[in-house]
Amino acid sequence: MKFTLMQSELQKALHLVASVVPSKSTLPILETVLVEVAPGGELTLTATDLDISVRTRRSADVEEGGRVAVAARRLHDVVRELGEQEVNLAGEESGLTLQCASGRYRFVGAPVDDFPGLPEIPDQKPVEIERAKLEKMIRRTLYAVSTDETRPELTGLFMSIQEEALSMVATNGHRLARAGVAGAFKQKRDMLLPPKALNQLLRLMGDETENLLLSGSKNYARVQVGQTELYSRLLEGPFPEYERVIPKSNPLHAVFGRDDLTASLRRILVLSDSQTRQVKMVFEPSRLQILAEYQGAGEAMEELAIEYEGEPITIGYNGGYLLDMLKTFDTDRVEMAFQSAVSAGVFQPAEQKSDEEMLCLVMPLRLPEAG
Repeated sequence: MKFTLMQSELQKALHLVASVVPSKSTLPILETVLVEVAPGGELTLTATDLDISVRTRRSADVEEGGRVAVAARRLHDVVRELGEQEVNLAGEESGLTLQCASGRYRFVGAPVDDFPGLPEIPDQKPVEIERAKLEKMIRRTLYAVSTDETRPELTGLFMSIQEEALSMVATNGHRLARAGVAGAFKQKRDMLLPPKALNQLLRLMGDETENLLLSGSKNYARVQVGQTELYSRLLEGPFPEYERVIPKSNPLHAVFGRDDLTASLRRILVLSDSQTRQVKMVFEPSRLQILAEYQGAGEAMEELAIEYEGEPITIGYNGGYLLDMLKTFDTDRVEMAFQSAVSAGVFQPAEQKSDEEMLCLVMPLRLPEAG
């Protein structure tokens, strides 16, 4: 194996795959990156933790093909510190040697045949989706995924592909986030994706401008982002029938400024219970009072002007949940719809694009005086 390329290209490729590599593993081969060079002039780097795999390709000046597996983080750390210059690499299974103007580095190799193969995805027409749209959908829903391992079906993000729409849903049983986009997808498929893979995908997207290609099998999903592919093991379902918890009739409506409510909640939560983060919201015509009280800390109250014409009503919420939700909105105004003080609050952008859909649901908390 002999090839040459610029440090910046090698560093970018190593950065993409190194984040998958576990810092410690009972299988030493998982701490390596598989370096493969084809005589035609293509460098391929692959890393895996068995659940998630990343493979990326780069052009290189290849003199001799071959492959070697070496410690991923060590190689990445050395290349990152070299600075922009041409680097020459040569190796065989026993190791890889890197030479450049500033010095020479030798990395011990691991048995190449021990490196795990990538999952096999049946040949099929993949779903194509705009990078910016998929990134927005992930960021609008990922925060609501459950961390409760006793309910594994809630620890993933549910993706549903239909003929003319793609949607993502996450819930922990107390809050729910759904985002969708219209398109000509022309197939049907459901996937339950782990958050770790989606966070990795967000890193891979970076400044990529090309559309993403999504395909999958019964147990795995594959996403192609430019010259890079992400493979992820799917979680086992089934995902709950979440639509049953979304109220169909919500006679009460309020509209408020996202930034105003966000700023108020940040201040008021300082004096809330650090465990429940409970805030009391009092809706009255044209105004909203937000209150918090915590014994030993103090109390807080703020008042906001809102659009609301219904009967006065008081509702308790986890203020942290409201803040997490508001961070995902990119509109100035947010609409809230609800039935009563004990029913779920449904939040949506007051203005939505015709080809996008966003909905957040937050369950209320029982207020002390109601108990």
